[in-house]
Amino acid sequence: MQLALYHPEGGYYVQPRVRIGRAGDFFTNVSVGSAFGEILAEQYYEAFGAIGRPADFTLVEQGAESGQLAADIIQRLIQISPADCAQWRYIIVEPLAQNHAWQAETLKDSPIQVNWVTSIADLHQFSGIVLAHELLDAFPCFWLEFKNGVWHELRVTAEDDRLVTLPYPITDPRLAAAVLELPSPVTEPYRTEVNLAAGAWVEDVSAKLRTGLILIVDYGFSRSEYYNPTRIEGTLTGYSHHRRIDSVLDQPGQIDITAHLDFTALAKAAEAAHLKVLGFADQHHFMVGAAKNRLLAIEQAGAPTARDHAFIRTFRSLMHPATMGLAFKYLLLGNLLLPKPLSGFLYGLDPRKALGY
Repeated sequence: MQLALYHPEGGYYVQPRVRIGRAGDFFTNVSVGSAFGEILAEQYYEAFGAIGRPADFTLVEQGAESGQLAADIIQRLIQISPADCAQWRYIIVEPLAQNHAWQAETLKDSPIQVNWVTSIADLHQFSGIVLAHELLDAFPCFWLEFKNGVWHELRVTAEDDRLVTLPYPITDPRLAAAVLELPSPVTEPYRTEVNLAAGAWVEDVSAKLRTGLILIVDYGFSRSEYYNPTRIEGTLTGYSHHRRIDSVLDQPGQIDITAHLDFTALAKAAEAAHLKVLGFADQHHFMVGAAKNRLLAIEQAGAPTARDHAFIRTFRSLMHPATMGLAFKYLLLGNLLLPKPLSGFLYGLDPRKALGY
C-alpha cells in the first residue's frame, strides 16, 4: 500500500493525474463546491474564540491535494473577520514536491500567510486547529485474516508475474497487541484491517499542539460496527473511475487504495496521548449544526443571492443521508475543555457511548 500510493515515481498519489471529481476516480466534499470549506471556516472561527483567541492562531492541514479546500477556508475566514484572520497562519503538511507546487499556485493570492512543511515532525509548537480530511484512510494498514481459529497477517508477494497474498504469523508486537482487542469472528475466513499509522499520527500531532484541536473527517465506523461479524471482507478497497476494484493488488500505482477508520481506536490513541474526545458526529448532523447560523442569516435576508443559492445546493448534497451525509464521520480531539460544544457537534453522538472506548 505504501509503495502503490506513495512510491516517488510510480505511486498513485505522486503521478500527475486527475484523481478527484467527475473526470477522476472519486468525489470528495471539496469537489461538490465551496460550501464545505466555508462551513469549516465558520467552525474554525468559533473554535478561535472558544480557546481564548490566541495571537498566534494557526491552521494546519495535511492531505491538501490541490489546495482548493485551503483556498475555500481562507476566503470565508477573511469574509468573517478580516482583522482577526489576516493575522493567522495556514500551514500545509505536504511531503510531495509536485503537490506543494500545485497548492502554491492555487494559494498564490491568499490574504492569509501560507507556509509548507514536509512532515508533522517539522512543525513547531503552536495553538490552533489541525485538519485531516480524507487523510488517514489512505495510510498504509495491516491486512489480517482469521482462519482455523487464528489471526494471521496477510503479506504481499509475487507469484508467476502477479501479486498474491500469503498468511504469516503476527510478529509485530504493536499489531499483536491491537489484535487482542478485536472480537473473535464467528465466520471463517474473515478478513479485516488494523491501521496503526493513524493512531501514531494522532500521537505525533498531539506533541506539537500547545493549545487546540484536531478535526478528523473520514470514512469509518465505531469498533463494534467495523468488526461486525457480517463484514467478512473488511473495508480495504480500490477505486478507479468511480468504480470499486475487487482486488487492491491489481494495477498497483493506477488505482486508489483506501480502508475505513476504526474511530474507537483513534479515540483510544487520543486518550493515550492525553487528548480529550470532544465530539463525534456523522456528516449529516455535523452540517445541520455547523451551517445553522448561515442558513438562518440567508433566510432572514429575504432575497437569497446567486452565491446563497449555490451554498444551499452544496449544503444539501453534503448533508443528504443518501449521498455523503452518513458516509463521513467527524471526530474532534483537543487538549482543553471547550466552554460549550462547537456547533457542528451540537446534534452529534455521545462519543463514549457511540465509540465504546
